[in-house]
Amino acid sequence: MVRLLTILLLLASPLAAQDRDTLNLELVLDERDATPLVGEMVLGTIRGIYRETIANEDLKLRDMTDFDWARLGQDDWSKQRIDGRTTLVFERRIAFFPKRSGTLEILPIAHELEIQGASGQREIVLVRSAPVRIEVGEKPAGAGDAWLPVRALEISETWSADAARLEDGQSVTRRVVLRALGATPEMMPEQPPLREPWLITFTPPAERDFQVTKHGPVTTLVWSWSLRPITGEPGVIPEVSIPYFDTEERMPRSVTMPAVPIGYASFEDNASSGWRKDPGIGWGHLGILTGIALLVVALAMRGRLGPASVLLQLRMQVHQRQELKRLKRYAESGDAARFRMLAQRLLQPFGPTQEPHQSVRQVDKELFGGDQRAGTADLRSIFRDVRHTILSRNNGS
Repeated sequence: MVRLLTILLLLASPLAAQDRDTLNLELVLDERDATPLVGEMVLGTIRGIYRETIANEDLKLRDMTDFDWARLGQDDWSKQRIDGRTTLVFERRIAFFPKRSGTLEILPIAHELEIQGASGQREIVLVRSAPVRIEVGEKPAGAGDAWLPVRALEISETWSADAARLEDGQSVTRRVVLRALGATPEMMPEQPPLREPWLITFTPPAERDFQVTKHGPVTTLVWSWSLRPITGEPGVIPEVSIPYFDTEERMPRSVTMPAVPIGYASFEDNASSGWRKDPGIGWGHLGILTGIALLVVALAMRGRLGPASVLLQLRMQVHQRQELKRLKRYAESGDAARFRMLAQRLLQPFGPTQEPHQSVRQVDKELFGGDQRAGTADLRSIFRDVRHTILSRNNGS
């Protein structure tokens, strides 16, 4: 009974073909000039030499404790003359990524073949490669989680707008593309946060793409950020360095996301207008400002204001005049959105912080109340109300 079960088991399983000189399978690693390091790509070719008629096949490459692996492209079948005989040659390119240092062993690879004999009878046999040992070096001390051994790393970036000259309240999208030859998606670095206290940042999930070539896998990583300054004053997003190990040159390198200035164009325009030869505010307004300056100086001399308060008052008055002039331009051009944003900012000290000032509520009706008729709000009249509120408060103080 036991003998019968053994025979049935052998008939149901593929037959080993290691003793057949017509079938041979081996793993040939590419020649190297240096010992690979942990995580570094090791290229090889699985090569089968078969002097049989193959009706069907299935290559079995199992998971390994010490290696990750990736198949590189389609299998290649060709007929070649070897030792004067026509031979069927099978080749598959493969990349191994060692997980630790030391002497590691790539386990045998099995190729299940369905052989068709001369009489038409078919037979299933299993061809196995011999195990391959390889020495793997440790990654450099201090490399840590940022360790990225690749053959090449490229970086590029695009912006949806000029970050240094944004319109008031505008957001801008920064898109960075990182391409690595010789890395899997799991090896790629995490997306930098780009957080600053003066910046609102939204970070969508990274996009990943994996392609294979005979020279190794190519992973493309796409990072994007939606950025909007909180204040009008320009700031600078600092540079970000991404280290990697160049496995061709055997040396550490890095690619850099450069530092980028970001801010609203209106702030720059206002700053530059203050240095023009033409005061830009009219001689009447200049006289009023001179009177204000004399007043605060007189108050300071009488001990009612300190020197620092005097300078602060002067700066505030000049800045308000410049902003009112810009608000007037928005009113004359009918730009309700920009008019509303600037007016609310100017009026914020004169009303509740959580509610829009009464002078701009009519603009809100046009922008947010569903009234689709263009120009329903009289921006010029509202501008006069805003200017009166600000100047009256200043004169009262």
